[in-house]
Amino acid sequence: MNSQEPSEVQEDIRLRVVVIADVETNATQLVDRILVPAGFEAWPATDDAPEADVLLVDVTQIRGDPMAGLRNRREMGDDAPALVLAAHFPASRLRGFLQLGVRDVLLKPYREDELHEAIHALGKARKGEGGTGELTRSVERLQEDLRRREDEIRMLSEIGRVVASLDDLDEILARLVEAAAYVTDAEEASIYLADAETDEVVLRATKQAGERQATLQRLRADDMLVGQVFRSGQPILRKPRMDGGPVKVQTGFMVQSVVKVPIRMRQEVVGVLGVYNRLAVRSFNEHHVTLLMTLADWAGVALDRAALVQQASASRSGTGPITLAPPSLAEGLDEAIDTLDSYVNGQNALGKSRPELLKLQDQLKSLRALPISIVESKAAVHLVDLARLIQRAAADHQLQAARRGLSLIVESEASVPLFPGDSDRVYQVIDALVAASIRRTMTGRVMLQIQSFEAGNGESDGVLLPAGLELDAGQWASVTVADSSTGLSPETVKALTAQAADPSAGNLGYGLSLGELRLIAESMGGVLWYDQTPASAKITFALPTGS
Repeated sequence: MNSQEPSEVQEDIRLRVVVIADVETNATQLVDRILVPAGFEAWPATDDAPEADVLLVDVTQIRGDPMAGLRNRREMGDDAPALVLAAHFPASRLRGFLQLGVRDVLLKPYREDELHEAIHALGKARKGEGGTGELTRSVERLQEDLRRREDEIRMLSEIGRVVASLDDLDEILARLVEAAAYVTDAEEASIYLADAETDEVVLRATKQAGERQATLQRLRADDMLVGQVFRSGQPILRKPRMDGGPVKVQTGFMVQSVVKVPIRMRQEVVGVLGVYNRLAVRSFNEHHVTLLMTLADWAGVALDRAALVQQASASRSGTGPITLAPPSLAEGLDEAIDTLDSYVNGQNALGKSRPELLKLQDQLKSLRALPISIVESKAAVHLVDLARLIQRAAADHQLQAARRGLSLIVESEASVPLFPGDSDRVYQVIDALVAASIRRTMTGRVMLQIQSFEAGNGESDGVLLPAGLELDAGQWASVTVADSSTGLSPETVKALTAQAADPSAGNLGYGLSLGELRLIAESMGGVLWYDQTPASAKITFALPTGS
């Protein structure tokens, strides 16, 4: 028999952890890869599992009843304190968690050392050393984590909105590295882009420790991790080695911790965004990778927009005027007037009397006298023709719709005047909305409709606005994509209605997410909204056309 005192024996006993997971493989991985190597005795929640000091509950899906496994343990009399791992959960669930004996929650992604500390803290509470104070601190930590995540989402949304509204490439690069250093609390940040002329990855901008603003550069990348991320398209996280040594990034360049993530433009990797801590001992973790990936998504949108602006600028070499009326109107009227003039003053070859010809000539002259707006081609590239764009979208997706047995219809060709804007960006939104509508519609049809309307005082003179949406007073134009589907998923609707756009939200199954489309629309001063009726689901994209 062991002669040690009970307190001494208790200190030597390793904590026993039983893992409950809604995905069985997750429980096994937590036991084998995280808990047992850290010195815990751990088992998946099976009939053979012993009595636990701590229950670890891994939640993958927050829908339904993610706590069913824990509830079953409670019904069998297991009163061990529980720790929940979840990517997110509504604050309304907090009370239910506490009722099931959940003493702490870690939001994914979490650091392994955070998990170890949380388990030890609950083990102490189990032995009566923590008491209610530990529970109170756990709830306070959870609430602080939730507040921090909300602040991060709001901050990233504002940063993305500013970056995506810029046209100048150098300014975009500078703002990106400054934002990357800020959101990750990094000493240094850098951005690399592929050089089309040399096929090399080039360092374009850096934010150095102690500097408030970024520095623009153009240097060949020597960072070995940059090439790895660029080729693989996968992010990289490096932490200090177990012996405390720094991480080697390149010859003569050692850092304490580093994160590199790919920047994609239309699904193609075009650059790498990275952050470093060279002197600070704090390490980056998986959460910092998530933050940087989100910023990289916005970077892709901003770089795509800058490329389109540059392309449009390069194409403005023509000098001939164009009309905002149908292109041949003025020329046709002039030709008709000249022709009739020859008939009136010469031989009557039309079989009409001279008074009839004079009357027709006067009518044509009256038409020609009407004001027709003439603009040079360099200004015309900034004009948006919605009628042409929806016809183009219908033509581009007609085959895709036919393969699914759907009718793709341009329902209305209402008169919508041309207005200043970026046609390429406008079409990018319309194109993605139409493709996503076809993808989710099983039978029936997809309809495109354009409309011009005036907004003011929270109302409009022809388009029904959703409750709470107030457009700036003035003229607007809209494109509505309606279909006979069952509607959008709750996550996609949330991506449209959330206070701030999240580029990773609202998967449409077609290139850009709905969050990214919303960001593009808002960068042009536009809005997106959603309507559901018993007969159809509709997404409307509206843009201001003038005061």
